Amino acid sequence: MRTPPATQNPTRHRLAAARLAALAVALALCAAAPLRADDATRAFLWEQANTQAASAVKPDDYLKAAQTYNRLVADGVRSGALFLNLGNVLVMAGDGPNAAAAFARAERHLGATPETRQGLAAARALQSGRAHADLPWSRTAFFWHYAFPCPVRVLIALGGWTLFWLGVLCRILLRRRQGHAALRSLSETCLLTGGLIAAVFAASALMTLAHERHDDATWGARLFTASSGNGTEDAP
Repeated sequence: MRTPPATQNPTRHRLAAARLAALAVALALCAAAPLRADDATRAFLWEQANTQAASAVKPDDYLKAAQTYNRLVADGVRSGALFLNLGNVLVMAGDGPNAAAAFARAERHLGATPETRQGLAAARALQSGRAHADLPWSRTAFFWHYAFPCPVRVLIALGGWTLFWLGVLCRILLRRRQGHAALRSLSETCLLTGGLIAAVFAASALMTLAHERHDDATWGARLFTASSGNGTEDAP
């Protein structure tokens, strides 16, 4: 006696569903593999650069570490720690201009830290050929621009903008309720303070973003060099 078709269909459907599920899992694994490979490659380069920097003795050794760090930059990695380490090994290699640029980018991500300030001073000393160099006066005059990372300055600008519109709201309420001195004072304070904070920190963040965009576009053209006591040697 033949088996009715109704008893065969569930088995076939289960097999088809299992095959589709296996295919979906295989495709998901294939799609995720490049991401894991990229992460593994970046982690390997990071550890390799750190090892090269820790074992370096001569400027050429530090230059090799700088080139390995720079491979991460070329691969799209953007972090304060990366640029900080890159600046440090470039200082040890004797490349003052590129070290200063690396520390400036580190500061955009981290804000001004003792490490970035010391690194910038060392890079400027290399550029000037002196044993010590002071940082420019503008870093003190515009301290907020350097003290805070760019994302923090963006948030402060948004906070100032919010405070400004709170003052506008208070001004609208003031028109409906005459004679409220406290509301008038709050409105003026929010308008002035919020507007000033928004303008100052928005301009600061926009300037930083413009500089970072320029560095992103031109960084690949930089040529790292190792400097000995008698001259310079170009990076290959």
